[in-house]
Amino acid sequence: MPLRPALLLAVLLAAHAGAAPAPEPIVTVAFGESLEPYAIPPLGSGIEVDIVREALQQQGLQLKPLFLAQKRLPYALGSKEMDAVATMLPNYGVNGAYSEPYIQYQDKAITLAERNLAITSIGDLARYRVLGFPLASQYLGSAFRQLTQQHPAYSETGNQLDQNRLLFRGSVDVVVADVRIFSYMNRRMQSDFHETPRPVHYHNLFPQLSYRVLFRSPQQRDAFNHGLRQLQQSGRYQQIIDKYDAELGAD
Repeated sequence: MPLRPALLLAVLLAAHAGAAPAPEPIVTVAFGESLEPYAIPPLGSGIEVDIVREALQQQGLQLKPLFLAQKRLPYALGSKEMDAVATMLPNYGVNGAYSEPYIQYQDKAITLAERNLAITSIGDLARYRVLGFPLASQYLGSAFRQLTQQHPAYSETGNQLDQNRLLFRGSVDVVVADVRIFSYMNRRMQSDFHETPRPVHYHNLFPQLSYRVLFRSPQQRDAFNHGLRQLQQSGRYQQIIDKYDAELGAD
């Protein structure tokens, strides 16, 4: 027996009301480890992670962050499960769809204030034991790359917490690090090892790098760019950065 129109309408409305909303498409993005506060693996958050997540959310996309060693990031799109890679520069030589710049790092040469070392150029680093972050020799310009190739006392570490500890112990003379990361690792050094930071000097030798997200899909890249502009125009982008800077006591 056919349903009466009123009853049929009621059945259809009830079915529609009970239907679950379609899930947001997932975008899997690789972030670097040991990049706190830009990416904090135990929390699944950080300055970069939050910016990427909220920019994608603006476009109805859901972020799935995966955390890899920094040296693996340029090769991460070789994995079929990966849709994008954060903290990339076009001059890496990796093909794909690069987003607009979404974050800037402030890399400095950092020394103990008590030593009052006179470092005003990259060439001055040749006199000292220098410890860089992973791939620093490739990120920070041709002059620095040339120095690292010729300098026997230059090395890099995959755990940037080691930079702080070795500098304060006097095991190295200079560390090359982003100022936010260095500040965050000072906090970890106190909480994890009960070691006290010492005053430092920051030496401005390097260009400020503007990083991009490398997408496999130009369509996802375009969606991210649009969401990023929305975050910036609304003021939410700066709120994310200010939140983490306030926690660090950064200027």
